[in-house]
Amino acid sequence: MYPHAPRRSASAFTPWDTSPLRTVTKTYKDGETIYRQGEDSQWAFEVLEGSVELIKDGPEGVTVMARLKAGELFGELGILDNTPRSTTARARGGVTVKAIPRDEFLRQVEADPDTALKVMTKLARRMRSPEGGDNVRAAAYKAAAANLPAVVPSESLPTSPLPVRLGRPLPVNLIGERKPNFMEKIFDAVAKDPTRRPGRKAKNPPPADILILVGKLRDDYEDIQHKLLLQALDGIPGVRAASLDRDLTKTMPGVTEPGAALNDDLMKRATREARAWMNDQNADLLVWGNIDSTGRNIELHFTATASSPGERPGRFTALNTLTMPVDFYTDWVPLIRAVTLAAIDPRSFPQGRILRSALPSIAQNARAMGLDPSASMEPTERASILFCYGNVAAVCAQLEGDRSWYHLAVEAWRAAIDLVGQDPGPLAGQLYQQLGLVLQIIAERTNDTDCLEQAADAYRRALMHISRRKQTLDWGLVKYRLGCVLYKIDMAIGDDNALREAIHACQASRQVFNRYTHPIRWSEVSNTLAQILQVYGDNIRSMPILEYAVKCCTSSLQVRTPDTAPLQWASIQNTLGSALFLLAKHNGEWDYMRQSSEAFHMALLVYRDHNAGRMAIITERNLQRAEKQIHSSHDQQASDPVWAQSFNIPEDNDYDWQSFLDGGDHEADPKHGAGSKVSRVA
Repeated sequence: MYPHAPRRSASAFTPWDTSPLRTVTKTYKDGETIYRQGEDSQWAFEVLEGSVELIKDGPEGVTVMARLKAGELFGELGILDNTPRSTTARARGGVTVKAIPRDEFLRQVEADPDTALKVMTKLARRMRSPEGGDNVRAAAYKAAAANLPAVVPSESLPTSPLPVRLGRPLPVNLIGERKPNFMEKIFDAVAKDPTRRPGRKAKNPPPADILILVGKLRDDYEDIQHKLLLQALDGIPGVRAASLDRDLTKTMPGVTEPGAALNDDLMKRATREARAWMNDQNADLLVWGNIDSTGRNIELHFTATASSPGERPGRFTALNTLTMPVDFYTDWVPLIRAVTLAAIDPRSFPQGRILRSALPSIAQNARAMGLDPSASMEPTERASILFCYGNVAAVCAQLEGDRSWYHLAVEAWRAAIDLVGQDPGPLAGQLYQQLGLVLQIIAERTNDTDCLEQAADAYRRALMHISRRKQTLDWGLVKYRLGCVLYKIDMAIGDDNALREAIHACQASRQVFNRYTHPIRWSEVSNTLAQILQVYGDNIRSMPILEYAVKCCTSSLQVRTPDTAPLQWASIQNTLGSALFLLAKHNGEWDYMRQSSEAFHMALLVYRDHNAGRMAIITERNLQRAEKQIHSSHDQQASDPVWAQSFNIPEDNDYDWQSFLDGGDHEADPKHGAGSKVSRVA
């Protein structure tokens, strides 16, 4: 305490405390009140030692709203919105807190990113959960979560919580009538539109119908082809086609030069410009392109306002080209309509219903033209038509749930691959990627192992054509999908070589989707990697591999939470329980089995709460196995918990994974000494 600070009572701080003091440390005994409900909010607090509970006096009596531990802030929300205390803060046991005056706290929020992140996270949680909600269930989650195996310490883990997206609007000014500061502007911007960055223009609301803009075509001197396209798209129920008096190719430097190719950089630039144009008119799709150098064909490209995920079958990219003759006749109209509609990513449920009612019937009418392009066209031109129609068929399969459309897509894409041949360009990579996605879907629905092998082969071929440097996200997605397919192949036929390749593929994917730039995808890949590692570690009885599976799970739990992604969180808990179960099985340290039971129990709570019946049955079965082992081995000596152990397995991107995986067959377990040899299970 500063020497000039006056002595204080154990009650709440009074307004005269906002003196030259910056922060004050206070201690409280068990049951003492730090501040009371209804008092002015002049101080924010941080728990240094002990525990503080926030209680609220309502019509049904006193309710415990939250219990806080060391490192957590409280009392700051009243400072932000300049309102009286909404709860009473009371010490539980001996408590030491740091009290921060209002002005000093606001200065810290603006200047210190860690403090700002804490406040933003708490605001997000408060807005996701209505005040006075189901406190019993929340308390059950908190109590159960406290018994989970703690996260394995790691030097590379973030020290501050990840920002949580806000889903409800905040007031325009969070702090009374005064001018908002920098951090308050960030809160306000993110709360109004969590999908955009602060300072970026707000998105227009999606309309009920679909608006397609048809831009000018380069070298279409009399505007004839532009008008023909507008006529071809006219008359689709729920769809409006409008002319755009602009040529997108003029924004792409060098594209008009002889021999110029549409590379990735040019297409990214074109996509950004096209979406800016569409945003001005709240449109859903821009059709643009040019007349080719021979003057015989039109080359059409499609850019949607929304950006569909890279692993959606039938996804159109800027490199997808629909080639058709100049002055096309009416037989081409169904194909033009089908490809244009399939390129749209619906932004609302009404738009989805329009596509579901219109696209399948139009696609049927375009089938002959889409699967059998004119033999007078060049092979690459015919391949572009087959590629586009395969995308149409894949989208129809998702709209109708009819598996026959997927087989039609495979037929079209394979025909396109035969025409492309060994072309090293990005077109072949996209074809193989789409083919692998659909083959994987078919295999998973039919339990066809041969189809899984074909999907894995398609992904491997896609990686030969997709550049990791230029198409980084697509490369990472294909690596992840390859790992998933190889894992399923092992589960079907038992192939350790497939497991080793799957581990390498997932590790490569995690180098693209890291925990800071793509935390959700990183968590998904880490969970899958943990599943593969525990199967492989069980097969060869390798403790380091099983320990690394546990490490992947505990790291993933830093991203997924039962509040933001309950089912995914439960899936990771189930994987963690399985890995701990196998550790206990192979090394005899049966305290792992207790922790395995706790992880299964937490997953089961969430599955039951969200009516995930199938997953609940599987998890309950796992829990019963773990509890049976616990009861039969109660006299076993307990090991250190997971959080107290150091799994000496690095996550360096340059780590020699092949040596690590191969070492399980012949090396001694580094944790258990030279006497614990590992051998392959027969």
